Amino acid sequence: MLVFWNPIRDHKMSISFTHRDGEYDAMQLHSVERPGNLRIILEDNHFSYLYEYEESQLFPSDEVYTVVRTPEHMRTGLMEGYFEILEEEGITDKFWPFFKVKHSSLLTWTRNAVDIHMPKEKKPNHHVYITVDEVIEVIADRDPKVTIQKIDK
Repeated sequence: MLVFWNPIRDHKMSISFTHRDGEYDAMQLHSVERPGNLRIILEDNHFSYLYEYEESQLFPSDEVYTVVRTPEHMRTGLMEGYFEILEEEGITDKFWPFFKVKHSSLLTWTRNAVDIHMPKEKKPNHHVYITVDEVIEVIADRDPKVTIQKIDK
């Protein structure tokens, strides 16, 4: 079940459901990198969004357990209730790409797969990033650090 998540509270999204002249108004996946920290970089027509799951020196057992990239059209079951959630949040004319998942089957699968690395007392999050082409899902112990930069055109 999707749950609204706003990791960019001080930033106003400008992605609408309509096509603009000369621009495709959508969130695009720029890259997913894992040189140490997991880094997800998304872009819209005006901004670049870096979501970085930093390795914790203070809590070395905090983990990123799973990263899944799936074509957007294959995750329709996950997207159930999308428009109703946005309506509840007062977002009726804009696209919103950030969610968390409650009662996550991916989290259950991950917990079984990684076994001793995710003790039952850990309560990791299931983050969802929706782009025009893909759904990126992350199971991690904490929320990412977010950096937003204006794109010079």
